[in-house]
Amino acid sequence: MPHALLITGASGFVGSHAVKYALNNFFYDNIIATDLRKGNGASLYSNDTEFQFLQADFTSPDGLAKIRSAMENLRDYKFVIWHIGGLFNYSASASLLYKVNVIGTRNLMTMLQESKFDIQRFIFWSGGVVYGDFNHPDGKLPASEEYPIKPQDDYGWSKKSAEDWILFYNRTFHLPTTIMRLGAIYGPNSRYGMACAILLNASGQLAPLLVGDKENMAGLIHAEDVVRVADFLSWAEEANGEIYNVVDNSRSVSEVAKFIGEQVHNKPFGGFRLPAWVLKTLIKLVTKRAKQLGGTPVIDPELGKMTIISSWMSNEKLMRLAKKHHQEATLLRHPDSFTGLKETIDWYKEEKWI
Repeated sequence: MPHALLITGASGFVGSHAVKYALNNFFYDNIIATDLRKGNGASLYSNDTEFQFLQADFTSPDGLAKIRSAMENLRDYKFVIWHIGGLFNYSASASLLYKVNVIGTRNLMTMLQESKFDIQRFIFWSGGVVYGDFNHPDGKLPASEEYPIKPQDDYGWSKKSAEDWILFYNRTFHLPTTIMRLGAIYGPNSRYGMACAILLNASGQLAPLLVGDKENMAGLIHAEDVVRVADFLSWAEEANGEIYNVVDNSRSVSEVAKFIGEQVHNKPFGGFRLPAWVLKTLIKLVTKRAKQLGGTPVIDPELGKMTIISSWMSNEKLMRLAKKHHQEATLLRHPDSFTGLKETIDWYKEEKWI
């Protein structure tokens, strides 16, 4: 039976990596990529009949109908769905986050279930954000998939609610699903999250300060490795109905900050460490000033707060499965954050972003 891949959010940072990976590895006989716009993934799109891009909004009936129609044309195919599409913005309103990340995901699964497509796997891009501040009294670090769930913001709650619907469809309608709880994603083409630290450091606007507890861990994962893991989980029978943390072999925030500074020739202020409360105060002041000027803060305020927690996640469950399939040594191309960050920073330099 031929296999088709549906990628939502295909024009975004991670989505463009997913499209590139799928086109280059020839695992799928047909690829459908969807997004609201072509964006930075446009250059990846081919004119092959085996690939099609749809400008479609999965939160609207018309957008869902467009996606359903494209899939109906491939009724004899078995589908893998990589649901990357969503709103990744810690400062967005609760109502908008709920509409896109929760209702949109539920609408997509309802369409798939009612249309009775043959689904190999539905992979959902969630995040470690559902664990909250990683400081739960009943939790133990590094956080496994059993760590208590306690999101600290609306974005985290939207991902948690979407996860609940995915598990409901898996148990009630037997829709084959797998949830990936991702660390902070970085890599070429990114301008958000970890990219902000790299770009601001390189421009001299931000020194690589060490903030908060020096023992805090940074849960990171390279975009390419996210896609490689998604592909692996799409075919691993044991992954159906499961949740996996997807992170590299964690390093401390201090190590990461120092490494970035060295790579962009921006040295940290010796052993000086900025107290967490000072950063929180600065974030409030910068946000207030940005509003007064009618602009946007350089760093997403809620994302800034995430830098002062120890987002230490365990990838043990994922790597056990990889070992069972003899892929323990090859699943992650960048198991060490330093190798991936250096490659990313070198890309920024080559593209003259820094």
